[in-house]
Amino acid sequence: MSLSRQTVHGLAALCGGIPDLKFTVSTSSGGDLWVAEHPDAQLCVHAFRQAIAEWPESDCHAPCIEGVAFDEFEELAGVLSRDGERWFVSPLDAQATADCLRSAGLDDAIDALVREDLDFDVSVVRLSTGIANESELDDAAIAAYAACLTEELTRASTPAA
Repeated sequence: MSLSRQTVHGLAALCGGIPDLKFTVSTSSGGDLWVAEHPDAQLCVHAFRQAIAEWPESDCHAPCIEGVAFDEFEELAGVLSRDGERWFVSPLDAQATADCLRSAGLDDAIDALVREDLDFDVSVVRLSTGIANESELDDAAIAAYAACLTEELTRASTPAA
């Protein structure tokens, strides 16, 4: 089953937010595409991002991507992890995302960076630290990501005034 358009948009937003991002997408035709800023890559991250941004909304299907495998990152509950940093895509604008990060009660040792992506109507979040241990950073990232998703669900279920 292909990834949802929302998931693919999040992946494309990560291309604009994470320096040196490398990943492989598995397509529904059975092929794999390595996406990276590397001479051997089939597609650079900028071309991938542009292709997804230009994919017609009215088209009957989302891009036919079955799965994603990230180089240099582990994925944990929607959060990408590598030494000392965690990344995720918030479905909210930058201000609402920042509010959620504050409400998640991040430790003072954790730095947060929020980058709004207007092309995909999401925000890319980076949490990093040089002090907290990796499991504390995992817990903080999952709590922050959950706070953003909860806020989005709350907004979606609240009738407009």
